[in-house]
Amino acid sequence: MRSFGACPVLSRVAFFAGRMTWAGLVPVRGFSILLVGLALTTLPAKGTSIFTESFNYSVGANLDGQNGGSGFSGAWTGGNSTIVGGIGGAGTSALQVGTESKRTLLSTFNTDGNSFYLSYIMNASNFSGGNYTGISLWQGNTESIFLGIPWNAQKFGFDPHKGLPIQSIDFNPLTNTSYLVTLALLPSATSGKVDIKLWATSNLNIDATTLLSAAPNASLIGTRDNFTFDNLRVNGNYAGALKLSGLSSATTGAETISTSVASVPEPSALSLFVVGLGGVIVLRRVRRRTD
Repeated sequence: MRSFGACPVLSRVAFFAGRMTWAGLVPVRGFSILLVGLALTTLPAKGTSIFTESFNYSVGANLDGQNGGSGFSGAWTGGNSTIVGGIGGAGTSALQVGTESKRTLLSTFNTDGNSFYLSYIMNASNFSGGNYTGISLWQGNTESIFLGIPWNAQKFGFDPHKGLPIQSIDFNPLTNTSYLVTLALLPSATSGKVDIKLWATSNLNIDATTLLSAAPNASLIGTRDNFTFDNLRVNGNYAGALKLSGLSSATTGAETISTSVASVPEPSALSLFVVGLGGVIVLRRVRRRTD
């Protein structure tokens, strides 16, 4: 019996494709069609992603030391945030925010002339049990912007720092309800500034186009100086009131929202070859009918 190597299915595909070409059963134009079939199943590009974190760790585990996700240079360090059951969206688990945990990004991001989107699912058991709780972007040991439930805001929003006022969403969110929150840092028409926009919705099935074409629920336009950040932190003093999941960032809003809410499975390497083999078989049948 002929040996097909370590992967019998894939080796058989390559063998039969080669036999059909060498034996003259498939013309050159037929082989070109096979290549098109393979190209149509190419894995989607992920070039715009900056970082992702699903928090899909063991329920009850501490965030400190966890190293999942992508776009980071190491594991989470510090704090007492813990992993709990999911709160909706694509993730099966969520993070219950406690004291400060930090994670460094693979590279530094600069808002000057660049677009940045950050999306996640958040759920709060109350909005008045403490001073603040959420996520923040830092440059070294300097906090650049805070988002979640800012200091004494008692609703979703962001703190832009630099002496600028906290911006809260324009509606009162419900407790124990999951919301998709999306932050955008966009090039401003005002030189040297960054526009900040934030959307919040309890519709976890909304698509990016619909969400981002609507008016933001909180914004600060043309007044915040451009800034850089190289690490991400979660922190709060609400005694576990806030839960997060599906954290994702990219240079386009479409990718962050689809990653946070409903991840689309990518085709496996095996499926690529199966589709290619199907193309070979079809071409072979067509050739026989014309002989």
